[in-house]
Order: sequence, then C-alpha cells, then structure tokens
Amino acid sequence: MTSDRRPSPLFVDTGALYARFVSDDDNHDAAMSVFDGVRDGELRYRPLYTTRYVLSELTRLLLYRKGHEQAATALNAVKASAAFIVLSPTNHEYELACERFAQFGDQKITLVDHLTSAMADTREVEHIFSFDSDFQTLGFVVLPEDTGDI
Repeated sequence: MTSDRRPSPLFVDTGALYARFVSDDDNHDAAMSVFDGVRDGELRYRPLYTTRYVLSELTRLLLYRKGHEQAATALNAVKASAAFIVLSPTNHEYELACERFAQFGDQKITLVDHLTSAMADTREVEHIFSFDSDFQTLGFVVLPEDTGDI
C-alpha cells in the first residue's frame, strides 16, 4: 500500500499477534515488518482493530506454549496500545458469525474467525492481517500475502 493513499482500517488476527510476540515463530520477521511499517507510517493502515475473542485465543496460545508471563505481557501491550481498538461483537454480529460457521461446514474456520469476519463486514473493513488462508476463503484481502506488505 502506498503512502499517498488514505489509511485503510485493518483487523489483526490471532496469528499475526502471536507472531509479533514470539521471536522464534516462523512468521515473526514478517509480523514485525508489518507492525513496524504501520507504526512508522510506511503502511497506511488505521485504525487497527482486534477483538476480545482474538485476545482470548492469543493468551491461551501463549499461556500453553510460552508461559503466563509472556501471555500477560502480550495482553497488556495490546490493551495499552493507542493503535488498537479492541472490540466485542454485537448480538447481530454474533448471530451472523454463527450462521456463517454453519454455512462453512466443509471448512475448518473457527467461530472466532467468523466473528472477526462479521465484525469486519459491519465496519466495511477489507483487509485482515493474518498468516492463514481462512480470511481469503471468506473474501478478505490478507496481509501480507495478498498485498506484499512486508
């Protein structure tokens, strides 16, 4: 994304946050490149959205793989960041996600990803920062794979 364009809102998924906070993750360098680019203004994504459910997934993964201290550090960093808006789904978004979960019975897409999808749709967000293909299946532009933003 070029710097002369207006900022686009961006949803940040669990895998992107996990890679950001785990230095030995295969996607750590790519995650840092995207986050640094957003911070420095080279990548024009604002606001950054995530959800309480994404943070729940993140802390669960970190707790069991890396320990409580790293899980708490990551949670506190996201909550304290002025760049992030942490959302909870409305009843409508939750019901929409449940409907979509049922419709995609041939896919292994989690309810949390469907919630993110529903919340992105209601906010007209087209870009999701993720390292899995679920959001491509759901029709989103995925950073960095689809955009080359690294």
